[in-house]
Amino acid sequence: MVPIRLVLVEDHQALRDGLALLLSERGCDVVGAVGDATGGRSLVAELAPSVAVVDVQLGADSGIELTREIVSAHPECRVVLYTGSEDRALVSLGLEAGATGYALKNGDISELLEAIRAAAAGERYLDPRVATRAFTATVRQPPLSKREREIMDLLASGLNGEQVAEALVLSAETVKTHVRNAMGKLDASTRAHAIALGVATGQIAAPAR
Repeated sequence: MVPIRLVLVEDHQALRDGLALLLSERGCDVVGAVGDATGGRSLVAELAPSVAVVDVQLGADSGIELTREIVSAHPECRVVLYTGSEDRALVSLGLEAGATGYALKNGDISELLEAIRAAAAGERYLDPRVATRAFTATVRQPPLSKREREIMDLLASGLNGEQVAEALVLSAETVKTHVRNAMGKLDASTRAHAIALGVATGQIAAPAR
């Protein structure tokens, strides 16, 4: 069996190094591993792997947005999203972005390997814990509007609702309505949850560190 050429894009170095070792021992040809989206784009362009294993949250970068870029620029490269989150909004957005596989970090290495092999063969793989919820690529979450992104960006930066209303010359009730709409689109249970999902999916800016 020809080894599967793959790259790893994972921002936790210990996990990245461990995955590279374990996958290499199981017959994969790990040709590169990096910790950010910029490095991931470069690796895929330079090394032309068959599969890219991408963490959903890459520090301040979005693994889902990186997936979209890889699939668009290098359709021959399959992407497996690797994450600890079972959040259905992330699953839906990841599949919509073009990911072929979705594997959970709390699973065994054999599950990730199964996802990689399926992706290399052009087949879809969903972690069993995700698949039981019957998510499919046809599930679409409507994107945030420009105004919703503006408001969520400001909330993510630390402003409260009243300050956002003042900054954008809107009524407080209008801001609340946009926040509720954004929460609905992101399938978030709280405002903080919506901000986290918006950042993870690349729809709003990550808070300044």
